[in-house]
Amino acid sequence: SEPRLPGAWFDMAKRSAPGDPGAPLPSPQSADALILPHAHAFSLETASQASGIAADPPDGVIGCCAVSPGLVLLTLRAGSPSGYGLRDWPLLVGGAGVGDEPAFVLAYGGVVRSPLAVRFAAAAAAYMHGVDDACFCGGSFWDGLGDRPTLRQIAERAVETLRGPLPLDEADRERWLAAEAQAAGKLRVVDEYRRMARCPDLVAPAPVLRAEWLVPALRPLVA
Repeated sequence: SEPRLPGAWFDMAKRSAPGDPGAPLPSPQSADALILPHAHAFSLETASQASGIAADPPDGVIGCCAVSPGLVLLTLRAGSPSGYGLRDWPLLVGGAGVGDEPAFVLAYGGVVRSPLAVRFAAAAAAYMHGVDDACFCGGSFWDGLGDRPTLRQIAERAVETLRGPLPLDEADRERWLAAEAQAAGKLRVVDEYRRMARCPDLVAPAPVLRAEWLVPALRPLVA
C-alpha cells in the first residue's frame, strides 16, 4: 500500500492561510533566503559604498572594506570603556537578510525579512541585546531605516547598538545594560586567560596559524 502521512501532517499540508480559504499556506522563506552576498543585488549596491565610508567614517567606525563582492567588513570601536568599548567589534554586512516573508508574518506573526544580513563576527556579540545567538542583528536593528538603508545608516545604527540605542524605556534600558555587563564580563575572562596562555599566538584576538605548527601535508593550506 502507498505510504500515508500522519493525520496531523496531512492537516497541515492542506491548511489554507487565514482569511483566504483557497490560498496555500504561506512559506516562511523564499528562494531569496539562500542568496549569498555576491549574488544579492542590494548587497552589491551596499558594498559599492564601502570606499566612501573608509574615506569618511562615521564616529565609532574605525575600519571599512569590501572583503568580497557584496560583503563589507566594518570595524567598530564604541561604547563604555568598561563595557562594549573594551574591544573592537567586526561587523559583516551582506547577503540576504534574516526573517520571514511578509505574507507569512501577516498570517502567523514573526519578523519580516531584513533588507540584508548584518552580523557581528565575534562570539561575545551573541549576548548583546537585540542580537540573536548566531550574532545576527534582529528586527529592532532596522526600525526606522526603511527598505533600502545606506551603508552609512547601517554603520551608524551598529554604533548605536554598542552605545545604547535611545530612547529606551526603563525596562529596555535595564535589559540592555544587563546584556552589556554579561558580554563585558566574558571579554574580561577571555583576556585574563589569554595572559596565562603558554602560546599567546594561539589565543591572540586575531590568531594566525603558522605552517610550522602543522604536519607537512597541511602546511600548503596556510602558506
